[in-house]
Amino acid sequence: MGAVRRRLAAGCLVLLALLLTVSLVEIGPPAPVPASAPATRFSAERAMTHLAAISARPRPIGSQAHADAREYLLRELRSLGVDPTVQRATANRQTDLGEVRNVYARIPGRASTGTVLLVAHYDSTSKGPGAADDGAGVAAILETARALLSGPRPRNDVALLLTDGAEAGLLGAQAFVGASLLDPRTTAVLNFDAKGSAGSSRVVDAGRASAWLLPSLSTVDNPLAWSFAGSLRRIVPDESDFSVFRRAGFAGLSFAFDEGAARNHSGADTVAAMAPGSVQDHGDKALSLARSVGEHDFARAERGNATYFTAFGLVVSYPNWVVVPLAIVAALLFLIVGWTAVRRRGARLRAIGLAVCTFVLPVVVTNALAHVAWYALNLLRPDYAYIGGGDSYRPEFYQAGLLVLSALFILVWYRMVRRRWSTEETMLGVWAWFAVLALVCAFLIKGAAYVTTLPLILGCVAVLAAFRWGGDDPFWPRLALCAAALPAVPLLTPLVDSAWRGLSFAGPPLVAATLVVALALPLVDLLDPKRPRLITAVAAGVAVALVVTGFAVDRFDRDHPHQTSLLYAMEADNGKAFWISYDRHPPPWTRRYVPGADDPELKVLAEDANPGSLATYEGGNASLAAVPAPRATVLRVSGERDTTVLRVRVDSLGAQQVSVYVDTTAHTVVDAAVQNVRLGKLAKSLLTREPWNWGFTFTAVPPEGIEVELRVRGTGQLPLRLVSRRYGLPGVAEFRPMPADLVLSSRPGGVTVVSRTQRMDLDPS
Repeated sequence: MGAVRRRLAAGCLVLLALLLTVSLVEIGPPAPVPASAPATRFSAERAMTHLAAISARPRPIGSQAHADAREYLLRELRSLGVDPTVQRATANRQTDLGEVRNVYARIPGRASTGTVLLVAHYDSTSKGPGAADDGAGVAAILETARALLSGPRPRNDVALLLTDGAEAGLLGAQAFVGASLLDPRTTAVLNFDAKGSAGSSRVVDAGRASAWLLPSLSTVDNPLAWSFAGSLRRIVPDESDFSVFRRAGFAGLSFAFDEGAARNHSGADTVAAMAPGSVQDHGDKALSLARSVGEHDFARAERGNATYFTAFGLVVSYPNWVVVPLAIVAALLFLIVGWTAVRRRGARLRAIGLAVCTFVLPVVVTNALAHVAWYALNLLRPDYAYIGGGDSYRPEFYQAGLLVLSALFILVWYRMVRRRWSTEETMLGVWAWFAVLALVCAFLIKGAAYVTTLPLILGCVAVLAAFRWGGDDPFWPRLALCAAALPAVPLLTPLVDSAWRGLSFAGPPLVAATLVVALALPLVDLLDPKRPRLITAVAAGVAVALVVTGFAVDRFDRDHPHQTSLLYAMEADNGKAFWISYDRHPPPWTRRYVPGADDPELKVLAEDANPGSLATYEGGNASLAAVPAPRATVLRVSGERDTTVLRVRVDSLGAQQVSVYVDTTAHTVVDAAVQNVRLGKLAKSLLTREPWNWGFTFTAVPPEGIEVELRVRGTGQLPLRLVSRRYGLPGVAEFRPMPADLVLSSRPGGVTVVSRTQRMDLDPS
């Protein structure tokens, strides 16, 4: 009988391993489809030709490459037979403003009841070509439009929106939503973005009342959607164009892939590094949803929010009003199991309570492991500190090693506590945390509650059944305790995978993995390994071997370049100039420019270049560049009661971005407008130093400059601090081009900053 029971336990372990394998395979991207595919099918190879055309170089808003990319998009859309338009507007988001040009096109439906809006942004940062972010989304939409037009038209209109200025503050999305061109009640938004250069395209956010879209998601070959992702974005803000649409009340889904995060917003985000399978996944979802949602009757859409997740290719969803009752049921079932275990099975309340308290230890140690590991890796390889995303190019071995170590910690904890407490007492302590998390999430983070609620319900039902029909034999309740791990594997594995935001943020995925392993701990007793210490030593050795392997294979080269931060900053008032780097340990090429400079002006210019940041920086003296400083010209001064109205033109003189700050020592800004966009009096400056407490930043400054109207109270001259930023570094005498194995990181860099202070006369005469 003992052998039979060990086989049952081994079978349970094999089943869990099978579930884990299927869950991991399921979240991988599809193979790219060649250009020879039928015209009605999405082809990543065809889409990659668009990507190569628009992502050959950085295309930040206001640059020539940005304008060239827009012209390419217009030509391609016209060649498809649609009539694109350019929405030109001055948009603002808090203190960020800019002149944007959104590209918009519409494919009319057969008998439209609404609009399916496909969205991606065509601008990039100034540091890199933005092949993944968001060239891949733009290319996917162009190829989707071609495939749609090659087959029968959907019932509803399909609109294409290629937004501008996303990297400057989501300005294009703000302008489009602000213009009220589409009705949120009859529009479904499908947004495509990226946080890395590889991986599967998955739902990372959902709009309000988007439950009716989930059945359409089931038509996708590789549906990957978990409502916890959107819920977590409310806690840890991760803004995209879709955030603007969601806040405006639009229904919709936002997709992104996030592997290869080390390249995001850097010079390493190139076409060569872009995984074609990720583009294919973007496109498959865009085309499938455009067709399925395109046939939906928007007038009959059942509005509501839902909890949803995918498991084994199926999309499971239920309305959010069910979340709290389910969590309460889970908690009540847990209490019933606990009561039964104490009253009829000999479990001790004190032991259960101590298990609850001590379970915190492996969770805390696991989270600490993530921070210690990243710190140690930075000590051993300072090059990692150059990468702004807090990740490495090849993190897989590191991730696997950390996961093995986190599993080892929870196993060691279990072996220690089992010397004093029974299996049931220990696991009830673990389950207590699941019950608490289920209730907390149900009331505060509804979209994430299912992760703990559903495993707890299944586990409790299984244990109660074992109590009822298993007699006094302890084997069946212990085997039933493992039932909670069965749904936890497919539910929590995507959470572990999605939560990796770089090795420097490995805590959340490791904690999630710890929870999965914790639910399967009774197998340790059921399998009864003969040499637990040997198994522990082997697991530790495997973890170390994985980390060492990661250290060996993750080398820098031209395809995986070093990253750095370097910018040029000049004070026009006194003729001082500096090189500034925000690298903690600048690489050799950068170090030659920032050997150190003891000048109080360096601190001022470092904040001008990167306002509001507390990041450390290095500096060095620089030669003066022949770069003009921004200037403000008074257009009109008038008085209204106790308020002076000052209208000025601010010229950036060729720079793409300019910031304007007001000295509020003797003056108060009571109202303001920039290019006729009202800011009000609460445009809080990002500068942390006094006295510049009011200000804004304008990107894509037109050649004629921008007009600023300030309504101020106070007497005497009004000091303005003007800071211009132009893309690229100046060709001063000491500057040498970057080597081929070095690119700009996501930290501030690759710009020329020129600052000056002007005093404006407020005398109306």
